[in-house]
Amino acid sequence: MSVVLGIGSSHDASAAVFVEGKLVAAIAEERMSRVKCDGERLPSLAIDEVLRLAGLTRRDVTHIGLLYAFYPEEYVVRDSWLKEMERKLSRLHRTIVGAHPRGQFWVNAMLQRLAPKGKTFEPYFREALFLEKEGFRPDAKITFFDHHLTHAVPAAYYAGFPECAVVVCDGGGDLWMNHTSGVLKDGALTTRHVSDVAGTSSGYFYAQVTKLLGFTPMRHEGKVLGLAAFGDPKPLYEAFRRALRLAPDGASFTSDFAGIEQAEDRRTAYLAEAMKGHSRENVAAAAQQVLEDAVVPLVRNFMRESGQRDLALNGGVFANVKLNQRLAALPEVERMSVFPGMSDTGNSLGCALLMLEREQPGFVQRGVHALETVYWGPGYDDDAIRTELEARDLEFERLDPAALAERAAQAIHAGKVVGWFQGRMEFGPRALGNRSMVARPTDAQINKWLNERLNRTEFMPFAPSVLAEYADEIFDNVPPARHSAEFMTVTFDVKKAWQPRIPAVVHVDGTARPQLVRRDRNPLYWDLIEAYRRLSGIPLVLNTSFNVHEEPIVCGPKEAVQALVDNRVDCLAIGPFWLVA
Repeated sequence: MSVVLGIGSSHDASAAVFVEGKLVAAIAEERMSRVKCDGERLPSLAIDEVLRLAGLTRRDVTHIGLLYAFYPEEYVVRDSWLKEMERKLSRLHRTIVGAHPRGQFWVNAMLQRLAPKGKTFEPYFREALFLEKEGFRPDAKITFFDHHLTHAVPAAYYAGFPECAVVVCDGGGDLWMNHTSGVLKDGALTTRHVSDVAGTSSGYFYAQVTKLLGFTPMRHEGKVLGLAAFGDPKPLYEAFRRALRLAPDGASFTSDFAGIEQAEDRRTAYLAEAMKGHSRENVAAAAQQVLEDAVVPLVRNFMRESGQRDLALNGGVFANVKLNQRLAALPEVERMSVFPGMSDTGNSLGCALLMLEREQPGFVQRGVHALETVYWGPGYDDDAIRTELEARDLEFERLDPAALAERAAQAIHAGKVVGWFQGRMEFGPRALGNRSMVARPTDAQINKWLNERLNRTEFMPFAPSVLAEYADEIFDNVPPARHSAEFMTVTFDVKKAWQPRIPAVVHVDGTARPQLVRRDRNPLYWDLIEAYRRLSGIPLVLNTSFNVHEEPIVCGPKEAVQALVDNRVDCLAIGPFWLVA
C-alpha cells in the first residue's frame, strides 16, 4: 500500500496524506496545537492527526515529501563555513517575521551558501536519524522539494484546467525566490520567469508595511487590505513604488533595493521613514495600490506571452482578495482559480503531489480536476459530541437535518449569532460553513458589535455565504472567478440594488468576499441559507470564522462548546444537536 505523507514545516505548518493516490486528510498544525499560524517546525500534531484519520500510523508511511524549511538541529550536519551565512540569513528572517523556534534550523540559510558551490542540502540531512527519531519506518523514501514548486503544483492540479498559466507570489521560498510564472501543458509544468533577488519580494513588501503599521506580519495582512479602502494611495504612492514595482523586463519584480547588501533590512527602514507623518489608512492604501500595480501587469504580460486564457494562482500574496479581483477582470483571463490553502499551509499538499508524480510519472496529468471541497480535517460523530455536551452538563435538543436548518435560520432571522459546527473541518484560512459563525447580513452595525464580542479588530466587513444560484444577481463579473468564489478567495463588486439590503457584508468600497455555496458540495449549509432566504427574502448569510481574536478556527467539539459557554455565540448547532446560551 502506498502511503504518501506531505509535510510543510514552513510558516503555517501542515500535513497531508494520500493513500493509494487519493487525498485522505490535510490539516494545519495550528488547528491541533491551538497556536495561531503555528509553524517553522515539524507539524507533529498534524502529522499524527492526518494519519489517524486515514486509520494509519507513522510506521505505515512509505513516502515522505519535505520542504527545505525548518528542522531540529540534530537532523542537520553543519560545516563551520556555513555559520556566517546562517547568522546573516537568520537575522534577515527575524527582521521580517520574528525569530524561529529555538532549536529549529533554518535550512534555507544553508541553501544560500551551498548553491553557488553546486552543492545540495540532501547530503547534510541525517535521514536515518530523522526516520528513527520521528517514528517512521526505516525504509520510507524521503524527497525534498522546492518551495515554489510545492505552491505551483497544487494550484495547477486543483484548478481543473487542461492547460493554464500558473503564477506563484509569496514572501520567499528557496534561494530568494519570491515569484514564478509557468505553464501547465501536456501534463508538464514548466517555469518561464522568476523573481529571485533579495529586495524584490512582493510578499515581504506587504509584510513589512504590515509590521510597520503595528500588526503581525505573515498573519495580519488582511487588516492592511481592509484598512486600505479607507485611505488615499496618492500621497505615498511614488515613494512606495521605490520599494516594489514591475521590472523593465515586464516579467519579474524589482525595487531600488534589489540585490544590495541587507536589502530587506534597508527596504524596511526606507518604508518606515517614508510613512512618517502619514495616516495608517493612507499607508495601507498606498501599499495595496503598489502591490496591485506590480502584480497585475506581470500576470497580464505573462498571459499574453504564454497565450493561455486560464490562470491558476497560489502563494501568500494571493490571499489578497482585492488583487485577485483585479486579476479576474483582466481581458486576457477567461477563468481564474486560486488554491484555497494559498499560504504555506498548502505546501504539504504540494510535497505529497510532487512525491506521487515522482513515483508515478504522469500522476498530475491524469489527476487534474477542479477542486470540489476542502473539508479535509477531522469530523466528530454524534457520540463524541454528545459526550462533550453531557460533560459540560448542558441542555440540548436533537433535531433532524431539516429541523436543524430551520431552527438555525429562525435564530439568525431574529438577530442571533449561531455557531455552526458540522462535518469535517475546512483546510486553509477560510471558514466555509463547517466551522462558521453565522448571522443575518442586514444589520449595518454588526461589524462593530460582533468584533467587540469576539475581541477582534478587523477593518473588513464580514463575508457572505451565498446560494450559488443567486451569485450573478448580486455581484458583478462572477464568471471568471466563479470556482474561486466557492472557497472565498476573491472579492466582487456588489450591485447597487443589493448594497443597502446586505450592509453587514459590503465593504466601504462596495465589494464583498463571498463564498458561493452549492447544494451538491455542502447540502446542510445550503439548506440553512435557503431556510433563511424563505424567511427574509435574502439568499445569503453573514459568515465569519468560528474563533475569537488570535485563536485558530475551532477544530473539535470542546472549542465550539466553549464559545457558547463564553457567550461568543447565542446558539450552537453542533452535529444534530441544538443548544441555546
